[in-house]
Amino acid sequence: MASSTTHVELSSLQKAELDEMIKEAEPILAEYKVQHVTEVGGAVLPLIVLEGYLRAVTLRPLTLFDSKLWAGKIVKDYPNPLDGSISTFAQISVKDDGIMSAVVYTGKNIAGVECGWLLAWADSKANGKRLYAECGVISKFNCIDWERIEEKLINSGLLAIIVIDGETGTSVYAKLTGVDFPMQTQDQLAAIFSG
Repeated sequence: MASSTTHVELSSLQKAELDEMIKEAEPILAEYKVQHVTEVGGAVLPLIVLEGYLRAVTLRPLTLFDSKLWAGKIVKDYPNPLDGSISTFAQISVKDDGIMSAVVYTGKNIAGVECGWLLAWADSKANGKRLYAECGVISKFNCIDWERIEEKLINSGLLAIIVIDGETGTSVYAKLTGVDFPMQTQDQLAAIFSG
């Protein structure tokens, strides 16, 4: 049976849950923001600072399987393993270069089937903010076509997304928000991987 993935809008409850994740974890990343701003451009160049908040709602923790960094710099690594608590990561970039990344986690769904969860995000002066996600059976992620993921991300234009795989019952829901100041864009990405 082919895996069927559905893209739908986030409910107000899901949006509120992601907002609450961000609110709870913001203080954790404050130190990284201050520490790494000068490494990329100091107070002279306009920057994008992205704070990431991830959580797994699965029976067991998820494992970091793969990641892709097209643009930007990771200043706090992706959490590994990813479990039910809110875990954080951080990225930074000169605004003109932007941030473009993806992460893939793997683990078992509620039925004990090995699955994968992919989330990709971007923010740049030229193209703005956007999200893309996939989930499903692990075989879908054994040989990731990063060019295809990059193209889907560039063409998505979505700032909030929920993706549900009908075959495995896995889902990804995420939201990317940001505030633009003259010398800095402050982005916040929150995502929940479930199944």
